[in-house]
Order: sequence, then structure tokens, then C-alpha cells
Amino acid sequence: MKNIAITLGLICLLAACSQAPPEPATGRLIVLGFDGMDPQLTETWMDAGLLPEFDRLRRDGHYQPLATTNPPQSPVAWASFATGTGAGDHGIFDFLRRDPETYLPDFSVARYTPPSRHLSLGSWQLPIGEGQLENQRQGEPFWTAAEQTGQRSSVLRVPVTYPPDSIHRMLSGMGVPDLLGSQGTYTLYSSRRLPPAETGGRVVHMRLSVDGRAQTTLEGPAHPLKPNDPPLSLPMNIRFGADSAEIELDGETRQLSVGQWSHWWPIRFSYGLGSVPGMVRLRLAAGSPRPELYVSPIQADPTEPVLPLSSPPEYAPQLAERIGRFHTLGMPEETWSMTQGHLAEQGFLDMVATTLAEGEAMLHDTLDAGDSELVIKVFVQTDRVSHLFWRGLDTAHPLHPESSELAKGAIEWIYREADRILGDVRARMNPEDRLVVLSDHGFASFRRAVHLNSWLVDNGYLVLKDQADESPPLFATVDWSQSRAYALGLNGVFLNQAGREGQGIVTADERAALLTELTDALTQWQDEDGSRVIQQSYLGSDLYPGPQQSQAPDLVIGYAPGFRASWQTTLGAAPVELIEDNRQVWSGDHCINPDAVPGVLFTSFQPDRPVDDIAAMAHFLLKHTPAGPAAP
Repeated sequence: MKNIAITLGLICLLAACSQAPPEPATGRLIVLGFDGMDPQLTETWMDAGLLPEFDRLRRDGHYQPLATTNPPQSPVAWASFATGTGAGDHGIFDFLRRDPETYLPDFSVARYTPPSRHLSLGSWQLPIGEGQLENQRQGEPFWTAAEQTGQRSSVLRVPVTYPPDSIHRMLSGMGVPDLLGSQGTYTLYSSRRLPPAETGGRVVHMRLSVDGRAQTTLEGPAHPLKPNDPPLSLPMNIRFGADSAEIELDGETRQLSVGQWSHWWPIRFSYGLGSVPGMVRLRLAAGSPRPELYVSPIQADPTEPVLPLSSPPEYAPQLAERIGRFHTLGMPEETWSMTQGHLAEQGFLDMVATTLAEGEAMLHDTLDAGDSELVIKVFVQTDRVSHLFWRGLDTAHPLHPESSELAKGAIEWIYREADRILGDVRARMNPEDRLVVLSDHGFASFRRAVHLNSWLVDNGYLVLKDQADESPPLFATVDWSQSRAYALGLNGVFLNQAGREGQGIVTADERAALLTELTDALTQWQDEDGSRVIQQSYLGSDLYPGPQQSQAPDLVIGYAPGFRASWQTTLGAAPVELIEDNRQVWSGDHCINPDAVPGVLFTSFQPDRPVDDIAAMAHFLLKHTPAGPAAP
């Protein structure tokens, strides 16, 4: 038996050694996405000589503005890019989707349904079977269609790709949660008693000893088998100095200087029967006597992923072996911490530089492999920097007078970084390769925040209980028995329709007249200086033909440039004010009328005709993807 085993082992070894390496692609279509790249800025800076690689691509090939989706939101646009269809088919209408029964919002991209059955053993709840994780985007992405005809696809960090598709190579983008199950929850430790974070973060008060030491904990995920227990946690001991700190976390001790980000710090939350691996990055914001320590969201460790990060599953760990650990959170740039003053401008831009470098390393790894006819990589950093630093460009923005020199140059910096990446990719291309560069939408200033639910209250469409002056988020004081319409998400208005909403009152016969009434009234809405607030309103039934139309907003609001739905509106709140100055550093946006924020499209070759819009890109890219290796 021993000799047989040895013989079988040798046969298997020889078979593995005799397998030919993957046949190289004889030609590639390389697609670079720069989320939020704006045509007006791009053209201005190309003409000024600040973007020489984009200008060279414009002269050598083709350039055009690229029409976006309605609404011009990233998940909607990238889902249309992937499937070649509109939201009525793919079902992504906003960052948020509402439950019509409860009126409550949820994340629109991915949904996890836990196992319905458990075995109870005291306080332990052992799941029977597996839960279901699904991408709520419907339809077939074009890279899957390419694979079916023998063209190998490598798709890296494209939004709305979680969980990953079963293709040659995919690393998921927007949709991947952190280990808390959120889209990114940071933690700020402070010796001062700060107010809690409004959203997206946690603030922990540290007690300091006389010698500058603090003992605290990093709270992690929920106990996977004891749902009623407190979350898993790790002790963290810190000794603060004036300009540095010594930090002990999960058996490892490191030194950090003020303003310095740590490298990835692997951690493990134990729970008796097992453990949950993750990783964080730390930044020392201030030293003694009033120290502050910032901890990133707790992310899945790609070397030992507890989430389905990639296809095939071993791709993420293998990639991490080659390029090192990398951000796995679907939206890794921590914008909420900066908008709430918990992460400094320089700290945010340093973090952006890290995510950018990680993305470049992923792309280089795939290009060097040379085994894919279709390579797609999306860089989201252009979008994130534009959101937070538009105030530095727009002299009319309320925050421009107090913007730092760093803020005034940040967007030009990230565009020049995109130009550098483009030049690097072109230098790595083979003569037979083709290149496409695009963005999903452009950008505009966000100067005035519009409380759309407050307008609905003032005009009698949304009624509050007990004659309340305002309503907190999640429609907390709304009287649904008298309310006919409500706003939720960044661009949507829904009728409180009988038979659809949980407490609906608008009948089918009343629907058309009410929508016409709302559309006319919203179009006439003016700000205090006479400016139009809403450029155009669209009927969801007109915009979204297809099987998912029933999930669409009844009205889609195309705000005029300068205006955007307030953050309160997106979560169903109705403050007292109707419109107010946007004094948040989130100062640029694109969730307005789509005509005002087209994206860009560059190609290294001349298309037969201009591309209509981002949804048309799927067919266009399939048409120009080189053939795969011939079948044996």
C-alpha cells in the first residue's frame, strides 16, 4: 500500500508539473475607470498642460463626454456599465433602497440573509446550513458574457461587484462590508469627552494615568454563536508621549509618531470555538497632553479572508502574498471621519495615497500576468477627493474662504495622479493592446442642502404627528394615515401608495394626478435668491422600463447645479429649514440633473461612432475585446 501511495503521489506531481502555464493573451482590452472624473476639469487641465497623458490619448485616439445615468449615482452608473441595461432591468436605483412595508432604508448593493434555523445549546446558537449572500444587481455583466466566448476577464474593484462573479479573476469593490457588517465604521479614541459620531464612526473616551498611559478596548464583530453576548473585543494599551505613542494590540507592540499611519495591523477576535481574523490601520492624531488615536474600520484580512472577496477564492490571499495586505472594504476611503472632523485633511489624503498605490499594485500584478483578454480596474479616489475638497476649487462655496492651501490643491493633485497612472499603463501596453478610460459621472459644487421632506411637509404632502415642527430620521414622527408622498435616498420621491406601502393611502386612480401636481410644484420651487432648486423631475415609470420597475422611485429629482438633497433627506428626516448652506467639507457632488454631470471617455483607437452613454459601454467593450485562446 505504501508503494501504491508513493506511485500515485508521483503521478499527481508529474501531472501538475506537466500542466502548461496559462496561454498568454495575444491582445488585451485594458479598461481604466476613474470614478467621478469631470469633463470640464479634465479639458481645462489638459489644455493647461497639467494632464499630458490624457491630452496625448485625446490626440492619439478618441475623446468625448460620456452621458451618465439618471440619477447620476455611482452604484446606478456602474451597474449600468456592467450589464448594459438601465435600472429598470438591473434594479439598482440609488445607494439606498427602501422597504415599502416599513418605509425604512437599507443598502442597495448587497444583501445577506442569515440561516433561518439554529440549534440551541444553552446560550450558544449554532446555525444549521449557510446564509445567503447576494448581489442585488440583476442581469448578466458583460465580463461574464466575454468569458462564455473564451475571453478571460480580470475585473478589479469595480463597484457593485459583491459577492464576486465566477470569472477568471475578480476582486470585489463597492458592497464589501467591514467586520461589523457596516460599510465602514471607524473608531476615534480621545482623552477629551467628545460628542458621539453622527454616523459611520465611534468615539471612545480614554482615561489617562499620570504617566500618559491608557487602557481601552477595540470593539469588534458580534459573537458569531452567541447573539445575546456583547461584541467580541481586544484590549489595547497605549503609552502616549508628546509626539509619539507606544501601542500594544493583540500581542503586538508598535511605535507611532503624530500624523503617521501604521502599516496594516493583523488582529484576531477569539470566541472559544474559533476566531475571526481582521486588520486595521492606526493613525496618531495628537500626543500628550490631549492625545487622540484614530483606528480604521476593521476589515477582512485578504491573507485569511472571512468574506468572499475574490473569484476564485484563493486569488485574494495569493494577491496579498505578492503585493502585501490591501484595503478590502468596498468603499475604503474614510470620508465620514473627515466630514465629522475626526480625520485631518492630510491624514485623509495620506490614506488616499495608500489606497491608490494598492490599486496600482493590483493592476500591475494582473498586467504582468498577461493572461486576460479583458482587464478592468476602477480607481475611485478621484471621486472621493472631489467630494471632500470641491470647496477649494469653488470660490462661491460657503466654505471656500476658510479652505486651506492643501484643500485648494487636492483635486488637481488627484487628477495628476490619474494622469501618472495612465502614463504608466500606456508604457506597459503591448503594441496589440487597446485602452479605454472612462468615468461614471462628472462633478458639481454642493453649495445648498435641500430638505425635500420639509418641503413636502410645508406643502401638505407629508404630515407629521401632533403638529410637530420637524421629524427625525427614519420618518419617526410621520403620520402615514394622512401622508401622500415622502423622499428617501439622494434623488427619490415615493408615493404612499395603497397596496404597496405598509400604510399607503394613495389609490391607483389618484396616482397620475398626484405625480403631475408634484412635478409642477417642484419645478416652480425657488431659493431665496430666485434660483431654481430643481431643474427637472422625472417619472420613474418613464425612466425605468423593465422587470425591476416596481422598486423604482415614483419621481426622480434632478436638482439644479449647486443644490443637492440634504443628508437628513436621504434618511427620511424633515428639519425645520427648507434649504440651508452646506457647511460640510463634503462640498462637491453629482446627484443632480444628469445633463449637468456627464463623465469622460477616452479610447486609444477611433470608434465607429461616439458612445451614447455609460450603459452602452458594455456592448462597446465586448465588441472591442480581443478573441481568447483557441479551444484545444
